[in-house]
Amino acid sequence: MICAISGTTPQDPVISPNSGSVFDRKLIEGYIAEHGTDPISGDALSVDSLISIKTSITPAPRTPAQASIPALLQSFQNEWDALVLETLTLRQELLKTRQDLSTALYYHDAAVRVVAKLTKERDDAVAELQTLTQREL
Repeated sequence: MICAISGTTPQDPVISPNSGSVFDRKLIEGYIAEHGTDPISGDALSVDSLISIKTSITPAPRTPAQASIPALLQSFQNEWDALVLETLTLRQELLKTRQDLSTALYYHDAAVRVVAKLTKERDDAVAELQTLTQREL
């Protein structure tokens, strides 16, 4: 059993009824809390619908191939690639958020200017009205 998110053996394995994929409970609960969907199928998923899998308590030992230098280097490379992809995603989200913020600031500034202009026009109209009423008296 391999977790579909991390690619490692899950400590507390669960199955998603939507995709039939195996996940580590902590990882999938975090993903569901953030996105509310199954990471494989994209369908709506809740923590209550996850199905626990009973496994033996004894962890499987690492094979010599997994403990070799090339395997460790490959593992480090995979982790690095995952970090780079995550960083790219975060930078793209940051750029989009900055653009959204810039647009919102522009609209807010325009609204403040309109309100200031209308307030000035109102004050001028009130002053003009007072001047006219004083002349008539």
